[in-house]
Amino acid sequence: MAAVHKVDLSLFKCPQLFVQFKWHLRQAQQQTTKVQFYYLTEQDISDIVRYLEQHRFIFSHHQGIAPFLEVNTNHV
Repeated sequence: MAAVHKVDLSLFKCPQLFVQFKWHLRQAQQQTTKVQFYYLTEQDISDIVRYLEQHRFIFSHHQGIAPFLEVNTNHV
């Protein structure tokens, strides 16, 4: 079973939010197959979602008390 790398993006605001997302995504691609990006509901993650869609990453969006995006780094 593959390891899941967890990243807390709740401390960041744009543009640092997106920069941190991309940096951690690159790190996860080298080490694991999945990464979970935790964020606050009031944070705008539309740029992150758009990036994942444009680069054809397989991801799921989990909304709730502790929302996160789970990204499979073995993308198409």
